[in-house]
Amino acid sequence: MRVVIKHPFALLVGIVLLASLLPTAEAFFALGDAWSGVPQAYMDEYIYYSHVTETGTGNIFFGNPYLLEHRSEAPLIFFGSNILAALPLLVGIPLILALLLNFMLWSVVFAALYYRLLREFALPALLSAAGALFAYLQSYSQVYRISVRQEVFPFLLLFYIALVRFLKQPEGKREVVWLGVAAGASFYIYGFLWQTVVVTLGLLALYALCTRRWVLLRRTLLSSALGGVLGAPPFLYNLWMTHQPYFWESMTRFGLVNTHLPVAETVYSGAWAGLAVFCMLLLYWRLPALRRERTFGVVALFVCVTGLGLWIMQGSNALTGQLLEIGDHMRFFIIVWLPLGTLLGAYALYHYRTQIPKALRTLVGILLACLVGANIYFAYVHTHPFLYPGESVAIWKEQQLYQAPLSWLDAHEAQPVVVWGNPHDFSTVHVPVLTKHYVLYEEPAQFMLLPTDEIYERYLVSSYFDVPTTEDLKRDMNMFVGRANAYHLPKTIERGVKLCRIFFFWDRGHDCGEVPTPVGLLGEKYFADLAARFKNDIQPNIKMYLQKYHVAYVLKDKVLDTAYHPEVLGGVRVYQDDRFELYQLP
Repeated sequence: MRVVIKHPFALLVGIVLLASLLPTAEAFFALGDAWSGVPQAYMDEYIYYSHVTETGTGNIFFGNPYLLEHRSEAPLIFFGSNILAALPLLVGIPLILALLLNFMLWSVVFAALYYRLLREFALPALLSAAGALFAYLQSYSQVYRISVRQEVFPFLLLFYIALVRFLKQPEGKREVVWLGVAAGASFYIYGFLWQTVVVTLGLLALYALCTRRWVLLRRTLLSSALGGVLGAPPFLYNLWMTHQPYFWESMTRFGLVNTHLPVAETVYSGAWAGLAVFCMLLLYWRLPALRRERTFGVVALFVCVTGLGLWIMQGSNALTGQLLEIGDHMRFFIIVWLPLGTLLGAYALYHYRTQIPKALRTLVGILLACLVGANIYFAYVHTHPFLYPGESVAIWKEQQLYQAPLSWLDAHEAQPVVVWGNPHDFSTVHVPVLTKHYVLYEEPAQFMLLPTDEIYERYLVSSYFDVPTTEDLKRDMNMFVGRANAYHLPKTIERGVKLCRIFFFWDRGHDCGEVPTPVGLLGEKYFADLAARFKNDIQPNIKMYLQKYHVAYVLKDKVLDTAYHPEVLGGVRVYQDDRFELYQLP
């Protein structure tokens, strides 16, 4: 008996809405009465909660959601997605409800736009709904991540919808305008998004030029110009920011490395986009009859310019010489695109199967089967933390204990104050998430616009009770040296050494250098100087530094912070429970 689904889109929306309730259901069943209003963490999304809560206070263009003195400064990077994520908070909706509504809303928007995109290629409604659902599940963990992905992906899909409509009718004025608007909007949302849009349109213009499709070229350039005009303000802001004090040292802490060596991620995830493009090119170039099919031509051109656009962006530092975690960030865009590229390739193979020679059909089928396997793998990776939370449940229960002391603080302090908590404790990073208050120091604060020397100082002040030695500083370097020095620069040099050894494997005498360590690159003197600074400056003048950074309270975890004794600094205990104490400093 054949089952007919009359409304596949409605079914898609219903399933997605149910799937978006999974974190809420897990919190309900896993935490039960222990739940006290702290959103559970699956990955590092709590970092972005602080961005959104700061924006939700009305500080739309937040400078630093962690540090009181820098809260009103210009943001290092413009994130329009933060504003979209904070809209529920701005109208008075509480954080937990705002997170739930955001995830439900943007999940449906993601699935609906993906469905619409697939329908633009005349795929059957049921197949489009199934493809959109799979793409949503494959990107589930990223759609869950508020601000940095959740509100970004829909704008990528909007651009793709505008692009395919433009490719079907490049002479249409409406299509030109919508493509330009979609391109311009990307500048306001996310840095890697507008860069991807620029590369994609550049590839399309290059294709039109090489094939002498002059109408397509003119219209592509017109849409690009419109997008450039609309997106000029955030682009000019970013350009202006590069001339501000501390910008480049802040970007180094953010992860900037000057290198032309592409990261391994261009193979791990990017190569799958390249394989999907290769499948489409095989069909296009080996079958002249298909090249005359207008529908197939649009599909092939779309897959090639979008897939190559993502892959080129992922390895763009090979040309620019500037690597800023682009491989990891572009991986998530590729994961969104991959079900689309795979499904379009598979549908083309099936639809034109009678026109494709058996050998070519078999080859493309094998390649597409590999792509299906890659999609299944990525879907597993991005749903697994939600389907099998495992040890995370214990962390969620501990997180609920943060609410009581922080609620007391919010109730007793009408204006924002600075809280000194151990920067290693998970509770400290939740201060700006759950309250209107700020912290003395926390690791994510170093990724904002401020001098590196201040980062060192704040870290050392916050480590007062731990009395850090040189060896402690080496073990703890991730807390204050930034991503470039702690990870990316050593890994970049390591890639160069390994590539050199591959190229000169026959010449054992060739000096390719040694694989470095982060500590080795910074040098012993670097850590010795920091230890001396703590001993000779911070430790004897701790009260002066606490006044300098307006520290009003100390948050002590009685289990983790046994060395903390705020009373020796004149602190008066004003709150305590089974786990936490709050001390008010004079």
